[in-house]
Amino acid sequence: SSGINAEDGVYLQTFKQSENLGEEVLADQQQIVELDKRRQATREAIRAVRKDKESRKMWVMMGDEFVKVEKEMLKEWLENDQKVLDKEIGSVRDGLKDKVQALKRLEGEEIPSGFFLNAIKKNDLSNISSVGKVKERYLDDING
Repeated sequence: SSGINAEDGVYLQTFKQSENLGEEVLADQQQIVELDKRRQATREAIRAVRKDKESRKMWVMMGDEFVKVEKEMLKEWLENDQKVLDKEIGSVRDGLKDKVQALKRLEGEEIPSGFFLNAIKKNDLSNISSVGKVKERYLDDING
């Protein structure tokens, strides 16, 4: 017979899915890089605004025009942009993990343990530290 048999059809379908997921993974990785560049530029801008102790107003480029704005307002805008970028990067990373997991499954690979671990945030570290101190005090109390 000259057609594609069922086994070849399944293989071809899996290959197409794998290719599509691979392209999505690469696109997401590129998006993370671009968002991270913007986040870094915003971080530098925030640092420059904080460093300037003399000016009340600062020049900023908005679109294709320079506008003079209150320094505090500019700092607030930049900090809000930073938060939005952090959320966007986190969202893309979460989606990327799912896509990589699906791609590994399609390719018959095992997903490494710890693949879905998240980084510890500053708040989490201070909570861990305070729990440790409470535990030390408790142990000191019960041990005399």
